Amino acid sequence: MVEYDPNSYSHQEGIGQVPSFIRLGTFRIYAVIGVPSNALGANGDFALRTEGAAGANTCIYHKEGGAWVGLTA
Repeated sequence: MVEYDPNSYSHQEGIGQVPSFIRLGTFRIYAVIGVPSNALGANGDFALRTEGAAGANTCIYHKEGGAWVGLTA
């Protein structure tokens, strides 16, 4: 089931993102377009860029200390 986070929706909508996510236990996995906004999600969440951005550290993000960090392979 895909849920929508109404607290972040208006911000994300303004930059072309719809903050849909799937909850897995204690964290969420968001589907985003572009770099996720720090207003989205909570520490421990993940974000996947759906447009398939090229380059290192640009496709999967983990939220740490209130900011999204690109993960390395």
